[in-house]
Amino acid sequence: MKILCSKIINIINTLKTKSIQNRTLVLSDGTLVTKPKSYTLLYTLILLFIFLYFWNLIVSAFFQRFGFQFFISRIPNFFTILNLMVSDINFSYFERVIDPLIITIQISLLGTFIGTLLALPIAFLASQNLIKNSKIPIVIKFILSIIRTFPTLVYALIFSFIFGFGTFIGLLATIIFTFGIITKMMYEVIETVDLGPFVAIESTGANKFTSFRTSIIPQVSGRFYSIILYNFEINLRASAILGFVGAGGIGLILNDQMSLKEYGNVSMIVLSLLLVVIIVENISRYVRGKLT
Repeated sequence: MKILCSKIINIINTLKTKSIQNRTLVLSDGTLVTKPKSYTLLYTLILLFIFLYFWNLIVSAFFQRFGFQFFISRIPNFFTILNLMVSDINFSYFERVIDPLIITIQISLLGTFIGTLLALPIAFLASQNLIKNSKIPIVIKFILSIIRTFPTLVYALIFSFIFGFGTFIGLLATIIFTFGIITKMMYEVIETVDLGPFVAIESTGANKFTSFRTSIIPQVSGRFYSIILYNFEINLRASAILGFVGAGGIGLILNDQMSLKEYGNVSMIVLSLLLVVIIVENISRYVRGKLT
């Protein structure tokens, strides 16, 4: 066994030596330069392994269940639906889209606002560099990990069983999602700031919250507003599907019209939502550009 191990070690050392020799270049002045080792082959093999693993887990399982012929035969259905959405678009249905669309925007705005208000103090308590020698940040980060485990739709579904259907559950789901995301992003930003001003103000006798408000917030305010705007964009898109679990908004009529196969109305709903998202995205991009 010792002889076998010794041979294996010798082979490995030989390969290392050959690798170094192949990567060593002699310059015109006689200087030896060794190029850094390339990990391209290793990364390629890892990516190939991941691809094959998920291909077998998802794609192969689908074809084993339904078959390749079923997959090919269903592809034209997409173009059929797309053609109906374009040819049968019902512009007059826009009047019925306005109110649910406004509700969707309201859910996103109010959910983002309330979630942000709740997130800021918790982000302070979760920052290890501010709350030193305490287990509070560890506990809060663990709870936040649990909160972020579930997407908005799952929270809306859970709340629908507790409170019934309506826009209120969509608002609650948006608040919790916003709270989890903004808290995490903010405490990560706070943990990278310069603590010099914070320590200086705290040394004058000010408490931690006052020191935080006067020294840390000015440093992170630009990133803070940028994160809020970005999260609002996410909430606006997510709130469109909350109606699928009875949480109100534009998703509710979208689900109804898709169930009725009224694709002309569906295209009008999609176009209205797309227009709002584009407007909000451009405004948000402009504001974030000014902040940074």
